[in-house]
Amino acid sequence: MIRRSPWLLAAALGCASLLHPADVRAFRMIQNTTPGRTSVGAGVSCTASGGFVHWNSATVAWRHNTAGQGGKPGIAAALQSALSAWTGVTPAGYTLAYAGTTNAGFTTDGTSTVLWATGNGCTGGCLAITALVLGPGQVITECDISFNTSFVWNTDGADYDVQAIAAHEFGHGMGIHHTEITKHRNRPTMYTAYFGTQGRTLEADDRDALNCAYGRYPPAGSVPNVAVEEPHAAGPSSAVRLGSRASAGRTTLRFALQESADVRLDVYDVSGRHLTTLASGFRAAGEHELAWDGATPSGRARAGVYFARLVTPAARATTTLVVTN
Repeated sequence: MIRRSPWLLAAALGCASLLHPADVRAFRMIQNTTPGRTSVGAGVSCTASGGFVHWNSATVAWRHNTAGQGGKPGIAAALQSALSAWTGVTPAGYTLAYAGTTNAGFTTDGTSTVLWATGNGCTGGCLAITALVLGPGQVITECDISFNTSFVWNTDGADYDVQAIAAHEFGHGMGIHHTEITKHRNRPTMYTAYFGTQGRTLEADDRDALNCAYGRYPPAGSVPNVAVEEPHAAGPSSAVRLGSRASAGRTTLRFALQESADVRLDVYDVSGRHLTTLASGFRAAGEHELAWDGATPSGRARAGVYFARLVTPAARATTTLVVTN
């Protein structure tokens, strides 16, 4: 099982301790403001004032050291499946990639590596451990994952399941701490205790955490706070631009159309749930501006990170919104 610890990013045998009651935003992010190599961090909310660890790149790649049990048949496929689970999260635009094999070890060398070894801070009942290399500003520059070779690892659904534990550790590698959820069914991959092959697939809490990272720290190249043009294959070329600017009590959104068009501007939370529609109908070409104070049909949105999406018949753009108290 994965031992509950507010600090150690390690999977281990044992019982999960009693946590706080679950809520709809029960995910936690890893906070560690000290640059260097670490396997510890505090669990904080998406809107924590001190921020949290994160990547600056939209594509994060790991290599696979096939020494020892890492060379078993099916291991590479299991790792790729675990990476794919996180790659499929929307609206986050991260791609977690399998970059092939390596001889690299559990050390700071510029290569993010998954390997099987004894030690590396993972002893006794520890199943696997993640080490992050942090630069200034809590930016992750490398992530190594060490599976404890003292256990027998399997890819056929028997304990201990490589894909389930890899999915959990890749979550740590993306800056996600253990979830606060303690339910016994439909548990998130970032649940504190190993629970078999069900850990291979993500739950809403896992996806919300990755969307939180994407919204608060847009990866270089995605720039969701600036124009993001996505032409519709079936329509004529018609670029749109959308941006946002937060101020006390409200967010100002500005969008631009090269051509007059019917538009729809919607707001979503980090889990992709629709909150409200800010604009719908025909708009002339040019610049348009409106303000959102967090109001929705269900009441005011609480402080946090949200997404706005502008759609026309020919293009679309997205931006992040920050709601403050």
